[in-house]
Amino acid sequence: MGYMRHNAIIVTSWKEEAIKEAVAMAEKIGLRVISQSEEAVNGYRSLLVCPDGSKEGWDQSDRGDGRREGFKKWLNDQRYEDGSSALEWAEIAYGSDDATAEIVTHAWMTPNS
Repeated sequence: MGYMRHNAIIVTSWKEEAIKEAVAMAEKIGLRVISQSEEAVNGYRSLLVCPDGSKEGWDQSDRGDGRREGFKKWLNDQRYEDGSSALEWAEIAYGSDDATAEIVTHAWMTPNS
């Protein structure tokens, strides 16, 4: 028996092409995506990679975890030579079963942190 913990990834960029590529990659990997938002100030757009909706420890949750890991690797691979990126992102986890919310990882953490 598992418990509910939702993991979502929010991605924001000023570079429209980068957001479009991120949407396409997330969908290719098999993630559920709320597509890019309309342009905000300074051209910023965002997308949301939705939680998988499965209880922790279930096969569907494990597959969702793997897909999100693949997407985060892709996001990190988009960095420029100096380590910066046009894609700013954070993965959050939350759920009523453990009554918490936290930032799991984000664009400014090194991949092995």
